[in-house]
Amino acid sequence: RASPATSAARAERPTVSGPGTEGEERTIPGRHARAALRLLRDEGPLSRIALAERLRLSPTTITHTVNPLLAAGWLEELDTTGAHERRGRPAVALRGVPEAVTVAGIQLGVGMIRAGLADGLARVRGVRVAEFDPRMPVEDVLALAAAEVRAVIADDRGAPPSSVGVAAPGAVDETGRVNTLAVNLGWREVAIADVLERELGAPVHAEHNVRAMALAEAHYADVPPSGRHRASSLAYVYLRKRLGLGLVMHGSVSRGGAHGVSELGHIQVDPSGPRCPCGNRGCLETLTSTVHLRARLEAAGADLTGVDDLDILTVVDAARGTPVHDEFIGRMAQGLSIVANLTGPDAIVLGGSFAAAPDRLFDDLAVATAAATFPLVRPSVVIRRARLVEGGVAGAAAVALDATVYGAPA
Repeated sequence: RASPATSAARAERPTVSGPGTEGEERTIPGRHARAALRLLRDEGPLSRIALAERLRLSPTTITHTVNPLLAAGWLEELDTTGAHERRGRPAVALRGVPEAVTVAGIQLGVGMIRAGLADGLARVRGVRVAEFDPRMPVEDVLALAAAEVRAVIADDRGAPPSSVGVAAPGAVDETGRVNTLAVNLGWREVAIADVLERELGAPVHAEHNVRAMALAEAHYADVPPSGRHRASSLAYVYLRKRLGLGLVMHGSVSRGGAHGVSELGHIQVDPSGPRCPCGNRGCLETLTSTVHLRARLEAAGADLTGVDDLDILTVVDAARGTPVHDEFIGRMAQGLSIVANLTGPDAIVLGGSFAAAPDRLFDDLAVATAAATFPLVRPSVVIRRARLVEGGVAGAAAVALDATVYGAPA
């Protein structure tokens, strides 16, 4: 298995990045440039004066910051003279050009790789999917992932990605370089970033897969006509064979303690329930996972021929009034209310198997979650399904964008 790189190896990381003029070396935007790009992404077009005021920088610094971005095509000027009557020089606003940015995103799952490219708003294109044997050596899995990225780039025929994001299957260290533990694949201390940087020759940044999805939903799922992005705090709950949680607080991912995980799935909701692989009994994951639901439905006589994980909640919804339906809604609402009470997010986003769930099931969950939530928090609880179709690849792209284009909020 790959091991964490030495400091000497890390010093040799690639520095090639976003677009520059013909013949110029392309470099990652500096701190002020990232802050300007982030502000324009989140609030829409602003003048140089407004940028200087909002970022608390001098006009001279703003000029030195935005001119290279204009030359590179990452920003453009908008003549807003017609918008307001004014004397003197016409008002000129700056707007980000997300189409000028290209990053790559890799979603690593158990036996599955999804790889694609995305622009500066994490809009995904050219996705390729590859399957692998979960027992395959990790070096071979990462080599396969790199090959898929190279194939996407070749098919795209556009600018090569400035950086690569990885939505990793498990805990990732605070540097965003090492997948410390992926239980379902048996990976420990895998230096994902170092291996993929050698394969792809571009900066690589990894994040826990559900946290990556949460980041993408927070910044890029709601893009009204104004171009503004309003999400601040968001909880993303992903249900398949496991139950994962990703949190974005005040615009940045929350890494949840010393081990970098938030284990919603291992909250005990039934002390006398079935044994969980973690060793405890009655964990939320064991009582809500698609594996558990499939077993409960089959025991109740349901024919699940041809029903996959994305269809299973439709079958649960059709079983309204039965213990299978009522227990699922009750247990899931119990978990979601804990998330709401502890974090008070602007929205709780449900992904994975919830993608194809009937609206009626969402309504049931919303009612049950509100009933279990503290009264002061209850009015602000919004439960919605994930809106990004390629959530994992978009999440990986969002990680790359945060790392090398926009930076994290101060």
